[in-house]
Amino acid sequence: MVAVDLPVRRSHHALNALGSVLVPLSSLLVAPLLTRALGPAGQGDFSTSQSIIVVAASILGLGTSDSLAVYGNYWLRRFRFGAWMAVLAVAFLLAAAAGYIFVQAGYLHPDSSVLLGLGAVMFAAALVQRGDALNRNMILAISVEKWITAMSRLSLTAGFFATGFLNPQTAVLTLVVPQALGYLYLLSVSFRVPREVGIPTTRVMRKVTLRPLRTLNWAVLGGLGGVLLVNLDPIVLRPLIGAEQLGYYAIGMLVAELFTVAAKPFRDAAMAGGHGLRKAGEFTGVIKWCALVMTVGVVVCAGSLWAVIPLVFGEEFRGAVLPALILALGGWAKGLGFLVNGILVKTGHARMRAYATLTAVVFSVGGMVVLSPFGAVGAAIAGSIAYLVMLVPGVIFLRAKKSKLGGGLK
Repeated sequence: MVAVDLPVRRSHHALNALGSVLVPLSSLLVAPLLTRALGPAGQGDFSTSQSIIVVAASILGLGTSDSLAVYGNYWLRRFRFGAWMAVLAVAFLLAAAAGYIFVQAGYLHPDSSVLLGLGAVMFAAALVQRGDALNRNMILAISVEKWITAMSRLSLTAGFFATGFLNPQTAVLTLVVPQALGYLYLLSVSFRVPREVGIPTTRVMRKVTLRPLRTLNWAVLGGLGGVLLVNLDPIVLRPLIGAEQLGYYAIGMLVAELFTVAAKPFRDAAMAGGHGLRKAGEFTGVIKWCALVMTVGVVVCAGSLWAVIPLVFGEEFRGAVLPALILALGGWAKGLGFLVNGILVKTGHARMRAYATLTAVVFSVGGMVVLSPFGAVGAAIAGSIAYLVMLVPGVIFLRAKKSKLGGGLK
C-alpha cells in the first residue's frame, strides 16, 4: 500500500497558521471571562479539571495520533479500529477515576467524575482524528477544524458569562463541546478523502509495515511524557500550593501554551504527508523559523505582561505576573521542543522523544515538590527547567544525525 496525499497549497498552510493564531487568541479572550467569573480559586479548580481531561485523553491518544500521522497508510483497518477503541476506553476510565479521587478529597464538585470522563473521550477522539487527517495531508481540513474549535469555544464561554452561568463545571463544557464539533467536522470530511491505493505487496513493503508496530510503543511513551509534562502540573500542585496560587500559575501556563500553539503550524508542516519516514536534514529551515518566532514571543511577553495581566484578568491576578514572565522563558523551550519532538517521530526516532519527555517529567514533578514553598513562582521555575530538559536531547540528537549526512542543524 502507498499513501495518496492531497495536494496542499501554500494558502492551506497559511490558513492553518492563522487558525493556530486564532486558537490562542480565543483562549486569551475567554481567559478574562473565566478569571472574572471564577476568581483565583475557581480558576485553580478549573485548571485541575482541564488537566485531568487532557492527561487522560492523551496518555494513549497523543502517541497513537502521532504514529497514525506517520504510519497510518500501513495500518490494517481492524488495527486502527482496535487502537481507537483502546484510546477511548483508557481516556474515560482514567478521567473518571481521577475525578472521583479529587471529588472525595474535596477539590472538585461532586458531579465532576462523569463529565471529566466524557470530556476525555471527546478530546481523545479528536486527537486520533487529527492524526488521521495529517496522514492524508488534509491541511485545509485541519485548519478549518481549528477555526471551528476556537470560535465555538469563544461563543459558548461568552454566552455562559453573559447569562451568569459560567462556573467551574460549565467552564469544562466550554472545552468539551468545541472539541466535539471539531471532531465531527474532521470525521465527516475524512469520508470523502481516500487513504490508500493498492499496489503489489513486496518483501520490502512487508518489512516497512513492521516498523510502525514496533515504533508505536515508543510513540505512545513519548506522547505520554509530553502530555504529563504539560498537563500534570495542576494535578500535582493543587494539594501542594492551594487553589489560589494554582490560579496564578494557571495564567503562566496560558502564556507558555501560547508558544506551543504558535509552534503548531511548524509542527503540522513537518508531520504532514503519508510517505513515512524522512531525514533529519530536511527540517533545518522549519526549526530556524520556529526558533525565531519563539524568540519574538519572549521579547513581546517581557515588555507587556506586567501591564497586560492585571488589565486583562483583573487586579486580583497581579500575583500571576512573575510566574508568567518566568514561564514565557520556559515557553521558548516548550514551543521549540513541541516541534523537535514531532520531527523525532517523523524521522523514526520516537525512542529519543520518549527519553527526553519522560526525563523532563521527572524534573518537573521533583522540582515542583521541592520548590512548592515558593508557590506559583517556584512552580514556574520548575516548569521552565523541565521544558529545557525536554528540548535539549532532541536538538543534540538531530544535529548529530544531520552531521552524519553532511552539515549540522545550525
